[in-house]
Amino acid sequence: TPRWVRRAMGAPRGERIAGGGAVRPSAGRAARDGGERRAVVTKTFARGFAAAACGGDDDDDDEDATTTTTTGGGGGASNDDDYDDTTTHATTTTLSAQEMAAYDREGAAYAASWTATLRESASDARALERALFDAAAKDGARRGDSLFDDDDENADENDDDDDNGGGVNTKKQNERADAVRRRKTRRQWGKIPDEKLPRVAIVGRPNVGKSALFNRLTGTKRAIVYDEPGVTRDRMYVRSYWGEHEFMTVDTGGLENLPRNPASAMKIDRVGGIEILPGMIEAQAAEAVKEASVLIFVVDGQVGLTAADIDIYSWLRKYHSHIPLHLAVNKCESTTKGEDQVLEFWSLGDVTPLGVSAISGTGTGELLENMCATLPPPPSLEDGEARGEDEEEEDIPVTVAIIGRPNVGKSSLLNGLAGEARSIVSNFSGTTRDSIDTEVTDAYSGRKFTLIDTAGIRRRTQVKSGSDGAEKLSVGRALQAMKRADVVVLVIDATEGASQQDFVLAERATQEGCAIVLCINKWDKVDKDSYTMNKYTLEMRQKLRVFEYAEIVYTSALTGQRIQKILDSAHTASQNHRKRLTTATLNAVVQEATLWKLPPSRNSRKGKVYYITQASIRPPTFVFFVNDPKLFPETYRRYMERQLRENIGFPGTPIRLLWRGKGVEKVRK
Repeated sequence: TPRWVRRAMGAPRGERIAGGGAVRPSAGRAARDGGERRAVVTKTFARGFAAAACGGDDDDDDEDATTTTTTGGGGGASNDDDYDDTTTHATTTTLSAQEMAAYDREGAAYAASWTATLRESASDARALERALFDAAAKDGARRGDSLFDDDDENADENDDDDDNGGGVNTKKQNERADAVRRRKTRRQWGKIPDEKLPRVAIVGRPNVGKSALFNRLTGTKRAIVYDEPGVTRDRMYVRSYWGEHEFMTVDTGGLENLPRNPASAMKIDRVGGIEILPGMIEAQAAEAVKEASVLIFVVDGQVGLTAADIDIYSWLRKYHSHIPLHLAVNKCESTTKGEDQVLEFWSLGDVTPLGVSAISGTGTGELLENMCATLPPPPSLEDGEARGEDEEEEDIPVTVAIIGRPNVGKSSLLNGLAGEARSIVSNFSGTTRDSIDTEVTDAYSGRKFTLIDTAGIRRRTQVKSGSDGAEKLSVGRALQAMKRADVVVLVIDATEGASQQDFVLAERATQEGCAIVLCINKWDKVDKDSYTMNKYTLEMRQKLRVFEYAEIVYTSALTGQRIQKILDSAHTASQNHRKRLTTATLNAVVQEATLWKLPPSRNSRKGKVYYITQASIRPPTFVFFVNDPKLFPETYRRYMERQLRENIGFPGTPIRLLWRGKGVEKVRK
């Protein structure tokens, strides 16, 4: 604290405070020192003392004070070295000692009052903070969760419990308790089953930006976004999070015919240049609306309110009035026209339009806040905790990607395995666009699978020369599904047989490290006898001889023949995909293999295999430690792979062999 402030609050009588902040010696002190001087002290207002005590600016005090003047005597020098008395200022009226003492007392009282007020405010703030943290800590202890990592902070809070017993803000306390609950809830994210999460369906007419908004809300790029009506056809589910809420976001196709049931749609419809079965897109969207907990109705702000928007809104309010509805006016990127675009949609009635932009993200946060406020209560955490405790590594669902050329029956197999019309099925190729994930549980064994239905992949030259611009995006989503999958089911048309494109797709799956199951679909259309299946198997092995380890399954998606065997083969392939062997077992196999066929030699240098170990799984990867990898040609490496498969197994999964040497110079020494 500055000296002049201390003196203002309790200075000796012989010293006074000037308005400018300088302390001058009084007349009595000057007389005692032998100097002839006369001090005149200005009138200083009380709020100047208060501001000085609170650390205020001296310039503000000068506005409320009169100038202080000191007149020097004839050569008498002051013993106070801290002050310079040679400056002469304008003379003001001299105050008596009683007036100066009164002003001193008044200023000191104001300064003390302000200081006490500030001290009490700081004490109340600290008390409130301690009380809130103490309440949160008690709530966390009741839940079995620790809010603090430091024991000293808990000790300090317990010591101050008696001082902070009253005056706690209930609202702040509840907010802090909610924060603790959210922190505990986030640790349970991903453990609650998908079927127990609330569904949020995004609906609207075609080409209004539903898929773009879906990608924005989910933080992914799963849905295909293309400037063409009818790109999205099947409904897509993605797990989403916002704040303390967790839910499933559903993307749907554009509503045109508003079918209450599929039979009310047109018999033939043309969407995106591809003919599809009647009303299937609308039927998929209607199914998503039926199971939704909250609806987001998306309209185009640049086009304005259309008759189709009014019909969809009336349909939603008529048949699904019990579901909370939020109106999102998309494409409101403009800062000048965005608000004007929203005004037209107020005419719909009992729904509040909100301008959003799926491209820039404008308004999406407010949309999520409003949507989460209408979500039902979250599912019980005990169910998620029980699943997290009991779930082992082998119980994790196996991700299976269904890959193949167009119109080979991939979507039909998915619907047959799922037991419902999960994907749109038609006789025209190119019906499926997005990669659709579906959770499936085997009714016999209880094993869980995640099936991914993908778009048909044609040859690269055909895709480039095609007129459908969205096909490139569909092929990209299908290739990304391979990266996410553990097992790839390559579907082949039995009436056409294996082609070069099937070989390319199988090779791509091997490069991604996926296990492979060969599914020969449409087996019911093949004229068969007692030897047909064996002949067909030999033909398949010859055409796809590189993938002789893959199991072949003959199915018919139309009749359901042997489709359950696809899940059994996928489970077996996934187990081998995750198999890990001991180093002793591997070295015993390699030692026997080298005895049957010695490593080749080159330039009087003989290849030596020191030992082998398994480096990783998914797929199984083995490292051979040898003297020089260049001494082992490709034929000998394939021989070692065959020996591992014949003696150990690994059916259905590729294996990788890495050869590591010690270096030529070191071997020569």
